[in-house]
Amino acid sequence: MEAALPTNSKTEIPFIRLPSSQNLFSYRAVRLRQLAQSHSSLAAYLRLMANLAGVQQTVSESTFLARLPDSYNGQPPLEVSSWRLESIWRENLRAIAERLDPDVEPLSAIRKRIQQAADEEMETWADRLLAADFDHMDLGIAPFVAAALQVHWTAAAARLDAERIGPARTGYLCPVCGSLPVASVLQAGGPAQGLRYLCCGLCASEWNRPRIHCIHCGSAKDVAYFGLEGASEAVRAEACADCKTYVKIMNREKDPQVDSFADDLATLSLDILMAEEGYRRLGFNPLLIPGD
Repeated sequence: MEAALPTNSKTEIPFIRLPSSQNLFSYRAVRLRQLAQSHSSLAAYLRLMANLAGVQQTVSESTFLARLPDSYNGQPPLEVSSWRLESIWRENLRAIAERLDPDVEPLSAIRKRIQQAADEEMETWADRLLAADFDHMDLGIAPFVAAALQVHWTAAAARLDAERIGPARTGYLCPVCGSLPVASVLQAGGPAQGLRYLCCGLCASEWNRPRIHCIHCGSAKDVAYFGLEGASEAVRAEACADCKTYVKIMNREKDPQVDSFADDLATLSLDILMAEEGYRRLGFNPLLIPGD
């Protein structure tokens, strides 16, 4: 059984895998469209998210690069509570809104709302989303705010020095920005074969965590796996009976094309099953805000 590696030695399996801003969102868009073809109940939603991912890719290719911290000081370098938000992310949001179809409801209303929003209102949206304050968040607009923030954080994370990033104090939080994971992925091929990496819901960085251990409490005693009858075995829920939390685990050996965000959206029935079983999810997909 593998353990999370404390260093980023070039001769060892990397603890951290930083995102690639070149094709990350376009790959996600392709995967979402692929999943929509075989998903009757969520096909329209998955196609909408595919279009949004495509817009993210376009915006990411022209976004200004944010200033990176001078030193990491053993902390997540892009920590959501301390790394200064710049006006760049607001320009990303406006660029995303500009590309929303004005002839489709409710996109036309969302487009207009974003275009008319003042900087201060946008910053409030960002603060609430990053703090997971969904009770005071407009859930209709939240996925588009999240999309702009993802572009901002991913572009910055892609430029960091992975050799200088160590584990976060809390192992289930992203070592790059301190956010919760959207899912975990079992890798296939190369030196990372069979290893589990958690994927950050904000900056898309991935970090190594041991398998068959609860990522929340660390217990290995009562870890169980849940899946949907008749569904692909590539996506399951890894649940801990001790702390009653779960995280989805995606296996690239069973399906090399799985994407943490896309396949999570396509398996919402699994979240319903886990809720019925009394488990709560650790982390969330910012493109699908709870209650939306």
